[in-house]
Amino acid sequence: MAAASRGGGGGPKALELLRALPRVSLVNLRPNPGAKKSERRRGRGRHGGKKSGRGHKGQRQRGNRPRLGFEGGQTPFYLIIPKYGYNEGHSHRRQYHPLSLQKLQYLIDLGRVDPTQPIDLTQLTNARGVTIQPLKRDYGVQLVEKGADNFSAKVNIEVQMASELAIAAIEKNGGVITTGFYDPRSLEILCKPIPFFLRGQPIPKRMLPPEDLVRYYTDAKNRWVVNMSEKKILKPTDERLLRYYSS
Repeated sequence: MAAASRGGGGGPKALELLRALPRVSLVNLRPNPGAKKSERRRGRGRHGGKKSGRGHKGQRQRGNRPRLGFEGGQTPFYLIIPKYGYNEGHSHRRQYHPLSLQKLQYLIDLGRVDPTQPIDLTQLTNARGVTIQPLKRDYGVQLVEKGADNFSAKVNIEVQMASELAIAAIEKNGGVITTGFYDPRSLEILCKPIPFFLRGQPIPKRMLPPEDLVRYYTDAKNRWVVNMSEKKILKPTDERLLRYYSS
């Protein structure tokens, strides 16, 4: 006893505890409290009990829950809230295919577009530079400034819209750019003139821009020309573009 008391605290008590406890076996092994959450497995089929804890009938018992956000068949929330005209007139909005100066230079380098001749929508569609579909609200081409620093061709081009930097890049090389509006009928003839002339129909008169585009096409900085004899080359007013002209 003296030796047991010198070896550690409570020697006799530890021996008495070991004699009282059952032997360690698979029957009395348990994980530490909180280490494992024990859940009862719900039965399946005829051996799972009467209801297996799933309740009576319905989706919860069958296990086929509806999709996330399903409101039981009533009108869902995202259809109740009004849209306040956000998409109003989306089927009538005009679309303009972007044509970058980089792609225009690429077409010129390949020989698809002749820079010595006037370039309009007919030359661009024949060169496969753009694809215009008037029946799908396409109203022409918008010239964008991507590749303006590497554009070196001198061209005479007509587009439907153009950014101010794209205009500056073309006129810096001594070229000429004009913007012109084409209604869907005139645009279809301009894209495919040969099938139209083979039909032997008179050329329709090109319509004026609609009311919401009058301000754009009557602004001199957008290079819209009514009479070619009155054409003037106007410099932009932005200070950054003026430095680009003088560089």
